[in-house]
Amino acid sequence: MAADPRRPIIIIRKKASGGHAHHGGAWKVAYADFVTAMMALFMVLWLLASSDQKSRNEIANYFRTGVLPNGELAMERAAQLQPAVVEQTGVPAAARQQMLEQQAEQLRDAIETMQKVAPEVAKIASQVSVQVTPDGVLIEAIDQERGESMLFDVSSAILKPALVDLLTRLAPELAKLPGTVELDGHTDARPFLGNDVRDNWSLSFARADAARRILEQAGLPAQQIGGVIGRADARPHDPAHRLAAENRRLGILVRPPAGLPDPEGGE
Repeated sequence: MAADPRRPIIIIRKKASGGHAHHGGAWKVAYADFVTAMMALFMVLWLLASSDQKSRNEIANYFRTGVLPNGELAMERAAQLQPAVVEQTGVPAAARQQMLEQQAEQLRDAIETMQKVAPEVAKIASQVSVQVTPDGVLIEAIDQERGESMLFDVSSAILKPALVDLLTRLAPELAKLPGTVELDGHTDARPFLGNDVRDNWSLSFARADAARRILEQAGLPAQQIGGVIGRADARPHDPAHRLAAENRRLGILVRPPAGLPDPEGGE
């Protein structure tokens, strides 16, 4: 039978899929996974930066076994941990200590050579010590009870010739070292008498500042001076005998540069 020409023909077209798939939610799941992974990475980095070697070993064991022993790395404890020296200073503690020991030995050798060629330095060589401290390399010229002082005139900021000669010869050696130089003046606890307006604070500072001027005149760059401090009798060398001559001294502290894994008495 022939089709009825008056009957409408209906055509149904299916819309192609995939053209606008980006309007779906799949990308959100992928993005959430990425953010979670990044958060986990930063948490691991934070734990490594704020934990000591023992804790790092426990972290490594956790990733190997999945077991965190005794909960020792709980967030409360990890937040209280101090970074190790390598994070604080950028240089391992052993390497820093070795550098300071080498500098101290270098200065000892220089002073030993000085006393062989300079009679004035030889007079006080036994009163000069070089040691490594937590703050750096400390050179100290320490007064002695026996005989006349070889370092200072009594109650005076005038340095004796032997000490002046030592500082003059020491300046070029200090200039070779990295870091800054701090000068500390110390007195014993003996007070000034009468109506003298001076005190041990001003005396100790004046002696340290006199040493600074000698070092600068002898070649130590002014920008290498990190401080001039008068400590009076606040840090005695012999706390049990605050009037002892050993408390009268001049300290020269060579502080290492920033970024490398920082004494006392009157007359």
